[in-house]
This record gives sequence, C-alpha cells and structure tokens, in this order.
Amino acid sequence: MNLRRRLQAKNDRLLSVVLATLLVGTTLAFGGAVWWAGPVISGLTFLFVMACLLRIALEGKMPLLKSPLTLLGLLALVLGVVQLAPLPPALASRFSPRSQQVYNQGFFPDRVHELDPSYELPPPATNRSPITVDRAATLRWIVSASVCLALFWGVSHYTDRLRRLYLIWGCLLAVFFLNTCFVVVQVAGRSNGLYGLYEPGHGPMWAPSLTDLMTSPNALVLRTVTGPSPSHPSWGRLLPDRPFSLGTLMGGPDAYLALASFGLPLALAMLIQLIAPRGSRALLTVRLAESGQSGLVVLLTLLLVTSALMVGLLAGPLLSLPFALGLILVGLPSAWPTGVRWAGLGLTMLALTGLGSGIGARLIMETLPDTPAPISAVSFQTASRVWKDSLAMTRDFPIFGAGLGSFSSIYPTYKSQDETRTNALSTLLQWWVESGFVGLALLLVGMIWCLFRLPGAVRRVGTADRALVFGLIGAAAGFSLYAVVHWTIELAAVAVAVSALGGICNRWLSGGTDLFVERG
Repeated sequence: MNLRRRLQAKNDRLLSVVLATLLVGTTLAFGGAVWWAGPVISGLTFLFVMACLLRIALEGKMPLLKSPLTLLGLLALVLGVVQLAPLPPALASRFSPRSQQVYNQGFFPDRVHELDPSYELPPPATNRSPITVDRAATLRWIVSASVCLALFWGVSHYTDRLRRLYLIWGCLLAVFFLNTCFVVVQVAGRSNGLYGLYEPGHGPMWAPSLTDLMTSPNALVLRTVTGPSPSHPSWGRLLPDRPFSLGTLMGGPDAYLALASFGLPLALAMLIQLIAPRGSRALLTVRLAESGQSGLVVLLTLLLVTSALMVGLLAGPLLSLPFALGLILVGLPSAWPTGVRWAGLGLTMLALTGLGSGIGARLIMETLPDTPAPISAVSFQTASRVWKDSLAMTRDFPIFGAGLGSFSSIYPTYKSQDETRTNALSTLLQWWVESGFVGLALLLVGMIWCLFRLPGAVRRVGTADRALVFGLIGAAAGFSLYAVVHWTIELAAVAVAVSALGGICNRWLSGGTDLFVERG
C-alpha cells in the first residue's frame, strides 16, 4: 500500500471516530446545553470538516452535489449578517420600524402608552440601527448555524457507502435507546435529575449550572427577593423553571420527545432492513438463525416498543400524532417492496400499539384520584398562549424578522402570561418570528425542492433497501411535523443530529445512491 492509500485509510478512520464522538458525545454532554459543550462541538466539527477537505485533496476530486440546500443554508447566514448591519434611518424605517424604535428610543412607544397614555415620549434619534433587536444573540446564532451547516456539508460528502450510513444511523439509535432506558427507570421511580443524579445548579463544576438552565429551552419567571423600602422598591430576580429532568438531555421530557421524533422511524426502518429477505426464500426464523442477528432483532423490537410506550405516556394524544405518522410512513410503504410483508406490517402495528398504550396509560393516570400527575411535556394550553403571542410578533416584524436568535430577548414585551419562554414552543413559528417572510421563503424553496426530487430518488434505490429510504422519509416527516407544534433544534444535541440526518438526505436527494451500497 502506497503512502497516499495509507493516508486515505487513516483519514477515513479519523472521520468516523470524530463523527461518532460528535453525535454521541453531544447527547451525553447534557444535550450540548452545558457551558463547556459549545467549544467542544465547534472543535470536533472543525476537525471533521478539515478531515473531509483532506480526503477530497487525497482523492484529487471534489464531487459537486446537485442540491440547493447548502446554498440556502449560506443564504440564511447572509440573512443573519444583513440583520446585524447598521442601516441608515430611511432603510431601517422601511425594513423594520419596530427595531428602529428599540434602538432609537430604547422601548416600544405603543407599549409605554398602554401603561401611561399621558407620558410624553422623547423625540426619536436619527442614528443608524440594525434590523435585529439583539445583535449579540444574532451573532451567536450565526456561529452556531455555521457549525451545523459545516457538519451538514461534511456528512453530505462523507456518507458515500452503506457502512458510513450505518455508522450515523447506529449512533443516533444508540443515544435514543440509552435515553429510553433512563426514561423508563426515572418515570417508574419518579427519580428527577440528569442521569438520575444531577440537578442543574447543584452538581459538580462540569454539570449544568443555573445559567445553563436559563439559556436552554425553558421557562423563566420574575420573583421578588426582598420587600420594598422607603429608599428603593423591592428587588426582583429572574428564576428558571425546573422541569422534570430525564435521561441525558436538558429540557425535560420535551427534549426526549424531540429526539424520538426521528428516533422512532429510524428504529423501525432498521428493524425492517434487518429482517428483509434480500432474495432468500427461507423462512424468517431460519434467515435470522443463519445470520446470527436474531438476538439483535429481538432487542431492537423490545426497545422500539418500549420507546413508543414512553413517547405516548409523555406526549399525550395530540402531541403523539407526528410520531404515529412517522411510523406509518416507514412501515406501510416499505413492507411489500422489501419482501417482509406481514412481518413489516406486524412490527409497525406493534410500535403503534406501544404508542397507543402509552397514551391510554396517561389518560387512566389522569383520572385516578390518588395518583400523582403523569410526567409530561408542555401542555397544549400553554403552547397555544405562546403561539398567540408569537403571531403578534410576526405582525410587528414581517419582512426580515426580529433577528435570528433574538426570540427570548423580545418575548417578554409580548407575553400574555407570567412566565417568559426562551423559545416559541414551535421551531417553525420561532423561525418566522426571527427571520420574517424572507426566512419563510428560504424554507419554502428548500421544501419544494425536496418534494420535487423525492419520487425519483425513491425509484433509484433498489427494492431490497427501500426500508432505509422510507426510514429517512419517516424521520424527516415526523421531525418536521413535530417542529411545527413544539421546539426541536433549540437544543444543541437535536440540532447536531438533524444536521447529520440532513446531510444524508441531501446526498440521496441530489442523486446519490452509493450510500445504500457497500463497497471497499
């Protein structure tokens, strides 16, 4: 083996190790919400991209994927830069008059008049002002989004064979099932805490602090800490809510559900792929016995049903609909093409039964008089109030939005309840608030391209591997629908996992079928 091939082999091993460490480690590092996780994620992503560029240099060619998704991601970064730029008064008043009011007067004049109609407002200044209402938050968003876009690009070029697809798929399933095991134990024993041990602000120095709890997806409330005095009013302090912590993720049950929105479809697809006959005429039991995978199939089946049960228990009836749709989009279309037929339908029905059983158990627990309330995600009533407030924000910042990453800074001005949310409880709605119609246009273009390319991309993959294809479709559909009704990528671990899955889908939709074929 010459020097070039040895370097390629070592570089490929480095790529796999770094990517696996990034996908698994981000979830294990309290969902990436702990204070030291950001630099580690950025460093690992930088190392992964550098290794990808070295691989391209060693091969002497760089394949160009016929996909606009990377370009759309770059345009989203450009949108953030435009929001940061200080604009002349004439342009600022045309593009975002509300942001101009914030920077020139320090407040919204109409909000002041609501409190005191007789107050005389000072004349507005005529200095330059940016579109975003929080430049620091937008700058942080640009850095975080750049890391995710770099990972998206790197995975698009890295996943050129089946073994690498299985590596990413396996890492995501591993962290999802690990959290399922924690959730089962903690829900059954009502044991609060990350890993069942650590509560934010009360653990060792490397554990999450109260600041991490306040910056992660959560609710904040302002409470008085001392009474008023003749010389000074009462002092207030912003305190974070303490949701029931489950597994390894900050964010409470909602974080586990965000992980499950793509974890459940991926698990079902992997099960169907393992039991697919692939040309064999032997019975299913014989094939599994000869392949030595019967134990793995049984284990995955038990974990899949248990995960679906926990999702139904935590999510409830309405919030479980995206998970059910994701499972259906995997099981029903892939059962006949792959040859598993009734076995595939049976696994799908088993997963849906587990989901329904969790919902039923939750409904029964709510009716029992002496039973503690079940652990659950944010209620629909709370979410609907936040959605209503967020829609008012979209009307005030229609074109370019309030600034990427600035939702938590402006929401206290619009809230109609005591608590302040750090996110809109809907990833889609928060994107609309922060990026306006320009951001929605970018999202719509990407969605239209994916739907246009989807039928041909499915036909190009052989029937024996259609379970993997529909697994990606089910994961994308389940995650997208869940992102409409709840928060998702606001947690770093979910954002990293979705960036990797997006890179896989990007390569497949742009015409690549090599990721479903094993080669040397």
